[in-house]
Amino acid sequence: MSKLTRSLCLSLFVALAAVTGAAAQEGVVLAFTFTPGDVQEYDVSFSGSGGLRAPDGELAAMGMQGSCRLRLTVAEVLPDGSARLALLLQRADLHMTIGEDRARFSFANGRVRWYANGREQAPPDADIAQVPMVGVPLEFIASPRGQILDVILPNVQNLSGMQQMVPGLGTPQLKNLGEPLFPDKPVQVGETWRRSVSVMPLGPTMPVTVTTSRTLDSYSGVAAMGLAKISGYSETTFRANPMTVGPAESQMTVSMPEMKQTLTSTEFFNVTEGRLVRADYISSLVTRVSFAAGGQGQQEAGLEARFSATVQAR
Repeated sequence: MSKLTRSLCLSLFVALAAVTGAAAQEGVVLAFTFTPGDVQEYDVSFSGSGGLRAPDGELAAMGMQGSCRLRLTVAEVLPDGSARLALLLQRADLHMTIGEDRARFSFANGRVRWYANGREQAPPDADIAQVPMVGVPLEFIASPRGQILDVILPNVQNLSGMQQMVPGLGTPQLKNLGEPLFPDKPVQVGETWRRSVSVMPLGPTMPVTVTTSRTLDSYSGVAAMGLAKISGYSETTFRANPMTVGPAESQMTVSMPEMKQTLTSTEFFNVTEGRLVRADYISSLVTRVSFAAGGQGQQEAGLEARFSATVQAR
């Protein structure tokens, strides 16, 4: 190695160390950057396994594995710095097993195909042209801090019917529920930010509690990119008090005494460009549902599952 080459390498190392050191001292600003018309594609792979317990106590093993590609477009940047984003599914392939049964679903070029135990079935008799994220983009408002501020429903004609199933849908009750991913100030390497919130988006009988903890593990300058590694953990608990559903002649009392989901994450964030580079997630879910119908005694079903997913920017 020539003296000139050694000098250039040393100068580059010193410059990178200076940039990284300055960021570590001053703190790292974590925020998404929104530019009108910007398009980012992500490849997502996922898998999971668990068990579905029937009211009679029988346990059916279940599993899933698949992949998809998502396209995220910045449709509009609003005056307050937030953005209207459009998320569209480009393609997907999903394999599922429940007990001895196998199913596969695929989506590509606007066409849905599905298979049962290895045999292709007739496509579902449904118009997917207006299905959010499949036929049309799912639009939502997000802040630079990564908080989902609002979700825009593409077909308001169906809103009243959907509100019968989800009472708070399309109202301010369901706005600002997402937790900000990033704090509103620069973050030091090793710093942790936490938040716990309890909300009732679907009414007082269905409280939801979300607790999050995130840590800036490291920050480094790679070429012209500042790369932040962020680890996180969140826990969501939900319960539904007993409610009566169905017509009078066949009413059923349903409650969900327990629903708990945990999520562990490792994310790599391009601080310079303000976008996600890669993320790995591991999630667990435990659900118990109790119901009684037709004068029968209380019965209970449940689900326990564990999922993992990887998101990679293209």
